[in-house]
Amino acid sequence: MSGLGIVAGMCAAALVPFALLARIMRKGRGGLALTILSLLGAGFAVLLYAAGRPFGIDPVLAMSLALLLVLPAFSGAAAGALLGWLLRKRDDHKVY
Repeated sequence: MSGLGIVAGMCAAALVPFALLARIMRKGRGGLALTILSLLGAGFAVLLYAAGRPFGIDPVLAMSLALLLVLPAFSGAAAGALLGWLLRKRDDHKVY
């Protein structure tokens, strides 16, 4: 049962940024979307760095946070940004 909770948490961590970035990119606010993607990428890099060093945060906690929360959020945000950009591009090309 705990495995189901982990998968549900990873899906929630991915779906929220996916919907947020798709909406932001469809509105045409690419700078804000890139800022959010940069922050998620920076968080992932910091947690990976912390996982390799024996000081500060516990390395096991850092790796688990990176792989269970930040990586799905980053991949969901990247996919949402791509979807929003494609939808914006399609809407701009429609001529009635």
